[in-house]
Amino acid sequence: MKMQEEKLIEMSLETISSRVQEVKESLQAFLAKLEMEQMNWPSMLDNFALLSGQVRTLTKLLKGDKTPALRDLVLLPLLVQQETDPDIQKATQGRIHAFNHEVVPDYLRTKYEPEVEEYEQKLVSVASNIKPESAQKQISHLNDIIESLTEMITNAKEEWEGEQSLAARNTPVVNPDIDNLVSAVTFGKGMRPSKNSKQKLKGSADSVGKMSSSVKSELKASTSSHPYASNRP
Repeated sequence: MKMQEEKLIEMSLETISSRVQEVKESLQAFLAKLEMEQMNWPSMLDNFALLSGQVRTLTKLLKGDKTPALRDLVLLPLLVQQETDPDIQKATQGRIHAFNHEVVPDYLRTKYEPEVEEYEQKLVSVASNIKPESAQKQISHLNDIIESLTEMITNAKEEWEGEQSLAARNTPVVNPDIDNLVSAVTFGKGMRPSKNSKQKLKGSADSVGKMSSSVKSELKASTSSHPYASNRP
C-alpha cells in the first residue's frame, strides 16, 4: 500500500511540474512579445486566454481527487552539501548550484518569514476592525471603479476595431492583372511572337525585297531607252 502511495505521489508531482512548466513558458513568451513586439488588442486577449486556461487546468489538477493532499506531506532534505550538484542545477535551471545549509531554510520553509508574518497579522487585525457598513461602501466604490474601467476598455476596443474596419474599406484594391495588361499593351511586356507571325514577317520582307529589285531594274531599263538620256562612253 505504501509503494502505491509513493508511486501516486511521484506521478502527481511529475504532472504538476509539467503543467507549471507550461505556464512558465507561456509567461516567458508573453513577456518577450511585450518587450520585442507591438502587440495589438486581440493578440493580448489571446495570450491572457492561454494563461488563464493553463492556470485553470493546474488548479483543477491540484484540487482533483486523484492528486494526493501535498500539504499533509513532510519534505526533508536527503543530502545537504556544499559541492555543486548537477541535478539541482538542471532542476532549478541554474538558480541553485548546491543544496547547502543556506538554501535549505528558504526552499523548505512551511511558514512565512517573521517580518512577512507580522505584516500579515496587522492586515488581518485592520480588516477585522472595519465595520460592515464601511466595508460595504468600499466594496461598492471598488465595483464602480471596475465597471468604469471595463466600460473605458470596451469603448476603446470598439473604436479601434471601427478604425481598422474603416481603413480596410478605404484601402483601394489593386488588381495585378491590370498592371500586366498595361505593360503588355504599351511596351509589349510578356508578349512572344508566334511561329506563324515570324514566317509572315519573313515572307513580307522577301516580297518587299523582290519588289524593290524589280523596280530598280525597270527604272534602269526605262532610263537607258529614254530619248534624253545621256550616252556617255
